[in-house]
Amino acid sequence: MILTNETDMYAFFEIIDRTEVDRILDVGMFLKRIGAVSRQIKDKEISREKKLTGIDFFTEIDCPIWNTIYDSVYQPDEFFLPENNQTYELAMVLQLEHCVEREESVQMWKWLSAHVSFFLTDWNMEEVKRLVKFKTETPITIDDKSYSFIIL
Repeated sequence: MILTNETDMYAFFEIIDRTEVDRILDVGMFLKRIGAVSRQIKDKEISREKKLTGIDFFTEIDCPIWNTIYDSVYQPDEFFLPENNQTYELAMVLQLEHCVEREESVQMWKWLSAHVSFFLTDWNMEEVKRLVKFKTETPITIDDKSYSFIIL
């Protein structure tokens, strides 16, 4: 599933840049799905000092380069577990809603709400509101695309 939406790419890098976070969780491995071969696109780059962890929902597509882009890669069923106490400042959840089964998404959102400070998503907010308790939601519109920036 290769993604080509330039607005999503801009939002992904811009939010990472503006939030100045050090620990990023790329849920769905967005960089993998856009076919990235580095942490850079155009004039935007994710510094090597930042820890970038990927959660791979698309294991049928594999390329060794992604092992150099991400500091670590996990499968959803081995990552979104109650005993996993890792924490992240920012989670990116883009173009994933229609690719994840309902049961899997419930487990994912519950884990995220307990281990992440804030996240950017284009997921249906009514669904997210049922699963996640958060302080604020800031709608962001770029061109024709809507996102939610959520502070937990």
